[in-house]
Amino acid sequence: MLRLPIIFFSALALCASVVSASSRADENNGALLIQWDNDKVVNTDRHYTNGMRIAYTANTPVGWIKDSGETLADIFGFTDHSALRAGWTLGQDMYTPEDVETYTPDPLDRPYAGWTYVGLTVLNDYLDTQDTMELDIGVVGPSSRAGHTQNAFHRLINSPLSHGWRSQIDDEVGLLATRTYKVRSNARSVYGSDWLQTDFIGHGTAQLGNVRTGAGVGATARLGENLAEDFGPIFGTFALPHKRPNKLTYSVFIGAETRAVARDIFLDGNTFQDSPSVDKNPFVIEVRTGFTVHVPLPDTWRIKAMRASINIVNRTREFKTQDKADHYGSAQITMNF
Repeated sequence: MLRLPIIFFSALALCASVVSASSRADENNGALLIQWDNDKVVNTDRHYTNGMRIAYTANTPVGWIKDSGETLADIFGFTDHSALRAGWTLGQDMYTPEDVETYTPDPLDRPYAGWTYVGLTVLNDYLDTQDTMELDIGVVGPSSRAGHTQNAFHRLINSPLSHGWRSQIDDEVGLLATRTYKVRSNARSVYGSDWLQTDFIGHGTAQLGNVRTGAGVGATARLGENLAEDFGPIFGTFALPHKRPNKLTYSVFIGAETRAVARDIFLDGNTFQDSPSVDKNPFVIEVRTGFTVHVPLPDTWRIKAMRASINIVNRTREFKTQDKADHYGSAQITMNF
């Protein structure tokens, strides 16, 4: 029952050792991100109920990461390779209906589903724009081991078990490409202050694959200091590490995204066979509020900077028989080396 958590945290230990070795070879080589999304922090336990993600990007990528990243950048039109960062990611998402204690899930509620994946990422920060691309491959269904992960964690915190995982969406290889482009406005001082500024970040995103297909647009307003060091919060579930800042940066933010959904395997069910499904809503709005702080550390330290971001996410109803909106918390920790 604990097999996947053990694999997940073993992978975390392995990538930490790889990062440590690479940082010894190249100063300020890259960044490692750990992300955890969960709805328990807002006292719910349903729908998008948990997500775990590890991502690593190198400021000076080498080997297969460099070669694959540059190939991906060429294919998808990244113009300036001098600012290119490439890396990889490992993650797992899980979805459940509202009533998890019944053995026969409500057919009008969201079906059980899990998604475990690995991916290649490419980022390009250039002046006030950020362009990111991620290609993921994984498995949806029982082989994702999402049900085992959830119930192992529920046993650990003495929470009720989810009994309907035998009725989850069937196994299917999952492919997903995600592209996001952000444009940041110039920061403006608030009442002439040197330590308090405001800015806006507009973004557009598109996804293509049997896991998800759709597009979204949105904007974020921030209030803080040294805002030009950072590109703000993520939307959806795809966080990536930020570069080490030159100065302490912090902000509070509120942002929103409107998303058009053409396909979502976690709502529509399997692509080539019958499986549990619900009628999705074609448009979804997501609102994020939270804060971020990114602290540079002395050059003599192994870890050069630490970044923490805490978000509360509110998402409108994703399927037609859903009775109310969803909420969850998201925390991301980045370590720069």
